[in-house]
Amino acid sequence: MLAVTAFACAGGASTAGAQSRLGLDLAGTRIEYDTLPALNAPSVAALSEWQRSSIFARLSGSVTGFQDSGWSAQGRGDLAGWLAPFGVASPLRLELGGNVGGARHSSGFDSFLGRGDARLHLRSGAFGAWAGASVASARNSFDSAAVSGLVPNAGVWAQSRYLRGTVSYQHTRMSGDSYPEANAALTLSRGPADLTLYAGVRDAPYATTGWNERWAGISAVWWVSPNAALVVSGGGYSSDVLQGLPGGDFASVGLRLTPRRVRPIPITAPSPIVYTSEEARRGSIGFEVEGAARVEIAGDWNGWELEPLTRDASGRWVVPAGTPVGVHRFNLRVDGERWFVPEGVPAVDDGFGGQVGLLVVSGP
Repeated sequence: MLAVTAFACAGGASTAGAQSRLGLDLAGTRIEYDTLPALNAPSVAALSEWQRSSIFARLSGSVTGFQDSGWSAQGRGDLAGWLAPFGVASPLRLELGGNVGGARHSSGFDSFLGRGDARLHLRSGAFGAWAGASVASARNSFDSAAVSGLVPNAGVWAQSRYLRGTVSYQHTRMSGDSYPEANAALTLSRGPADLTLYAGVRDAPYATTGWNERWAGISAVWWVSPNAALVVSGGGYSSDVLQGLPGGDFASVGLRLTPRRVRPIPITAPSPIVYTSEEARRGSIGFEVEGAARVEIAGDWNGWELEPLTRDASGRWVVPAGTPVGVHRFNLRVDGERWFVPEGVPAVDDGFGGQVGLLVVSGP
């Protein structure tokens, strides 16, 4: 459980209409469980993520060895897709997805969790919110009967060029008991540093004090090259009420290896970024394209003729002034070779097996 929780995002590559990340973490960790003596544990954790248009997939897993020659292994798979029930120009998206995962210890203990999700997302530029519910089922070796739960949840997020913050709430209902829980996270990515702060609280049944379970932690990543980084993390993590896994504290130092460093893929529903006609007239529409020396744009408003973009003081590639009011399809060509839909821009099928982005300019 710890290795998956502590494993932060790695790196990969980006292609037209798609993003991907691959990574491997090698770490040494000291773990102090709530109910067991402290342990020293080397671990290996791997992550693979992929996103294209309105589909997101992730596979993660880890193997941890313990000082008494025992070991544990964890794995998890996530899949999410977004629909546009109110049209592609609407800021509302419906997410349908879920995940499966499990853990096994050399002592013979194992656990399993399956979860299905349905959420409605609202996104407007750099801000968003969601609300929905999940249905989960889990079991472990201590109890052959499966445990099921309903988990209503909601949250908000905001991001800038370097920062992303998220606050969420969920209310697990299981076997007649309730476990309300609140979480917050803040990530900063600038220069060679990636920093993540997180915290959470939970109220458990039969507790003598309210919100009796609390946890917080930090992960600091320093990239020494585009393919390798030092990772230092520590803090606490919560128990898993469905699988019956204990919480605890940890401190970890490790090495992260990846084919290429990229920003974490945000697991948020895509929606059009809406610009005003005044912004279009002033030439204030721009996109971030990391590592590009030259960027060109082609869209339905200019007959799909390539036009060069210029960079502003913040490093964004700026669209030439005069984009008309309407819902437009467009694409970017980077360094004269690859086609690219910018991060955070929803993509639709171009009719030829590829993807194009959506750009909305509002009236008058």
